[in-house]
Amino acid sequence: MITLPAVEERDRRYAVTGLIKGAAAIEEIRALLLNWTPGEDHQTLLTRVQASGLLGKATAYRTRDMVVRVFKPRLLTPTDEPARRLKQFLSAGGNGQSFREMLLLHEARAEDILYDFICLKFWPAYQTGELWLRLSDALEFLDEALQRGYVKEKWSASTRTRTAQALIKSLTEFGFLRGTRSQQREIVPYRSTDSGLAYLAYDLHFAGLSDGAVVEHPDWGLFGLERAHLLDRLDALGEMAGLLVQRAGDIVRISWAHPSMESVIHALAQ
Repeated sequence: MITLPAVEERDRRYAVTGLIKGAAAIEEIRALLLNWTPGEDHQTLLTRVQASGLLGKATAYRTRDMVVRVFKPRLLTPTDEPARRLKQFLSAGGNGQSFREMLLLHEARAEDILYDFICLKFWPAYQTGELWLRLSDALEFLDEALQRGYVKEKWSASTRTRTAQALIKSLTEFGFLRGTRSQQREIVPYRSTDSGLAYLAYDLHFAGLSDGAVVEHPDWGLFGLERAHLLDRLDALGEMAGLLVQRAGDIVRISWAHPSMESVIHALAQ
């Protein structure tokens, strides 16, 4: 079971090494997942990947960063359950965009700085009709984080800039932005996939949350979903996701047809 502390309970720490190393790395993570063996620790994986040249022209240093600083904290910590799920989804031929959403969920949970940038900076810009997200927006976000004490160590000017660039690059790879300009990128009309929503709903359910807590959870903010819109989307999923949503005023009851995440992922990958 994955433990899911509420956002307000998190001791935010904007560590940036993993974010910078892992920006624009979805294809490398996909390759690692497909070659990872469930139960395998990161050191064993690293030794095998370095010996096989799995990541192509990546240097030994880059390969180590990808396994130790990106793959391990996002998908193997505190358990390897996220890696098991995503590997199953990929191996079954699951949809590429849905995979990116599932990966984003686990990456954002591991990287407070990315989680908050999406929820507190990207979606407000999207909802107010902004056309662009700029590097200056990311830099402003980092300055605000520094003032709030979320940054525990002093950043150099170079680290600050690289972190802002990594935030913009990450959102581009996950499909929130498009373009290649260094100073600004276009905000994309974004709608999460049905499979991505079903995955998150069941993820929260199997973490032990009540039906009410599932629909109120802050993780939905990663996909720009507020309660009313979320309930409409979940209700529309219906039989495909094995969900039946019942509403009576503020009370929500959800019937969950799938007995395990393995069963959920098998259905979603079809």
